Amino acid sequence: MTTIRSTWTRPTPPPLTGLLPVGDWSGSATMAIPRGALMAQNDATNLYLGLDLTAEIGAANPNDYFWFVVDINDNGVIDANRDKLFSDWPGTPNRLGMWLMAGPDATWPAPNSQVIPSQVRIGFGPSMNSGANHRQWQIAFALSDLGITIDPSAPPPVVRFGLRIATSSGFVGETPANPLGDFSNFNEIILATVPSAPSGSLGPVIGSVGLIGTGLIGADGYCNIPAATPYYFHPQDAAFSGTLNLIGNEATLAALWAAGARKYKVLRRFGNSAAQVAAAAWTPILQSWANFEIVGTTDVWQSFGPDPSGFYPMVNPALPYTIQNLIFQWTTASEPDDFHQFEFQFFNAAGVAVAASAQVLTLKLDNQPATVDLINVLHAGAPVSPCAIVNLSSASDGVQIVYEAFDPEGDLYSFALSAEYGHGLSASIYSDNYTPHANPAHNWQGVSSDTRPVPPAVWVPPTTCAYLFQISAWTRTTNGYQFPVLQSIDFQTVTLIKPGIIFKPLPLTGAAHLAARGFEALPTTATDVRKPVKALAVKP
Repeated sequence: MTTIRSTWTRPTPPPLTGLLPVGDWSGSATMAIPRGALMAQNDATNLYLGLDLTAEIGAANPNDYFWFVVDINDNGVIDANRDKLFSDWPGTPNRLGMWLMAGPDATWPAPNSQVIPSQVRIGFGPSMNSGANHRQWQIAFALSDLGITIDPSAPPPVVRFGLRIATSSGFVGETPANPLGDFSNFNEIILATVPSAPSGSLGPVIGSVGLIGTGLIGADGYCNIPAATPYYFHPQDAAFSGTLNLIGNEATLAALWAAGARKYKVLRRFGNSAAQVAAAAWTPILQSWANFEIVGTTDVWQSFGPDPSGFYPMVNPALPYTIQNLIFQWTTASEPDDFHQFEFQFFNAAGVAVAASAQVLTLKLDNQPATVDLINVLHAGAPVSPCAIVNLSSASDGVQIVYEAFDPEGDLYSFALSAEYGHGLSASIYSDNYTPHANPAHNWQGVSSDTRPVPPAVWVPPTTCAYLFQISAWTRTTNGYQFPVLQSIDFQTVTLIKPGIIFKPLPLTGAAHLAARGFEALPTTATDVRKPVKALAVKP
């Protein structure tokens, strides 16, 4: 068994080309596999794997294939209908298939209509590991296909897997042996849970808030990352919300540790305006959090908090943690919105101050979602009750929507008024966003009451159907890892009948109107029951 730790992707994940160049894959976690190497990196939605068979040179053959067998629930045994085999689809090498395990050395068949979010590309050429032309595969596993969700506050997820490689040269290699029949000694990929902020944006002591370098946070506590900047996400004049990770500047922490710093205090002050917060007194803020120290292949849970004197223990910055250099985790749910400032002071074990660069970090806190209200659906100027049926008078007849999308704090990002109907269909009625309203004060509240379309115009439905009219809004808030993070939704349903259609409810007359208990015959004999099939045969 081999265990590796995946690395977080660059701001732009590797493009799915089938080739593994150094520009996209350097720094990835690597392990030896038969005839080459496996490389791994991930983000919050995908695990990206490169299978680089540097020893498979010569002519490209589309009949080369792989099996990637996953122990979904990480228990070391084969669980029928849960554990999965992934492979390139027979005869279609750039299509990834997924087969549920039926038992040792057996899978259920997969329908030819199968569509999964995970993808594969086959390639033949040079890679970062060899300049000679050779076989390569690039796989983008959707974490949803692996039953995984990334949570930075929890232990890192683990992908336990076995691998088979088979090529046209007649080579068949497996790691570990018999990966389709024995899950007890599978390899492991420990996923990364958070990336690191780019070094150019880091502050001198508090390097970043999550992924947002404090150099990107203004003196007024709002952050902005231009859309043209290659980055994981692009907050636009955003306030902060939720649980916030304050990450120390690694170089500064290393220098402080070398100078004897072993503990620190976190000071905070608050105000409803920039002037108030600047005039407020500093007081220690006392909170606790957890992190996981990486000890070999094990993640060891550790709790952090202040001692009775308000000192937090300083961690040796050379030790690896799942959230590296986390110096304070701020749980803001019970904190007042508006302006908060932070400052750190460092001390040696005896309580003597250790000099550090001066830095005051200002954060604008806003934990309030926008207020949204689907106030009324109007027909001919009159309100329509929820769930009502409206008979339209002409082909051009329609409705108007009265709504509210308002953020008292002035941190509105966008809102959208839409209609949903039928099977997955939707229509946009009206929307607006912060960009045309942007101003130096970062203040856009939206609308407390508006009617769309603007009277006397009406929204004409495309067909007779039941419609769900919805107003949704996002605020300009970030938790340091995502943007935006707070959404509000309200809706109302109405059935609109186009002219020429007479709608009459069927009478309720008993059993004739009951839904059938099934739409296909149940199996009546053993031969009708779905049977497992043996594992895919090795391709010639």
